[in-house]
Amino acid sequence: MKPWKRVEPTVVTKIGYRTVLVKHFIMPNDRIVDWTVMNEDGWAAACAIVVTTDNEVVVARQFRPGPEKIFDELPGGIVDSSETPEKCVVREVAEEVGYKPDKVEYLGACYYDAYVNGDRHYFLLTGCIPAKEGQHQTEDENIEVRHITIDELIETAKSGKMSDPGGVFMAYDRLKELAKESGDGKSN
Repeated sequence: MKPWKRVEPTVVTKIGYRTVLVKHFIMPNDRIVDWTVMNEDGWAAACAIVVTTDNEVVVARQFRPGPEKIFDELPGGIVDSSETPEKCVVREVAEEVGYKPDKVEYLGACYYDAYVNGDRHYFLLTGCIPAKEGQHQTEDENIEVRHITIDELIETAKSGKMSDPGGVFMAYDRLKELAKESGDGKSN
């Protein structure tokens, strides 16, 4: 199988702070198809699993307008053009939950889904302590900071109660090690 050939023009529409693109492709059978996707080319986001010095996980509890539910999320956000994913995630963690890490470990990146441009970079932040500045959200954010166990984080991801389970999967082995070190891990 070969990738489809993308042909221009791409139609770009801004809706609020979202961008919708209509991309045109030539399929192997020479048929031209249009696909609507979210986010401009080159878009990226970064999220973190934030683990305190006591091996508690800090999550951002917030209402999500798509599913209209409250989720315990990994803090993170959109990578600005002037920053790396690592710089973004450290900034977002400070803003959203008011913590700073001792160690930042890159876990990898994955795509949101088949119809979203860009990828989400995941990090494991350990040795996290409260930042002197505390939490400072934008006017569009309403985040409640929660501390949960590593096992609770894994269960939250497995049960579909967060939109970022990919990061938990990428960190799974390391999280189980941390849980075992702190005596909080189950024997599975």
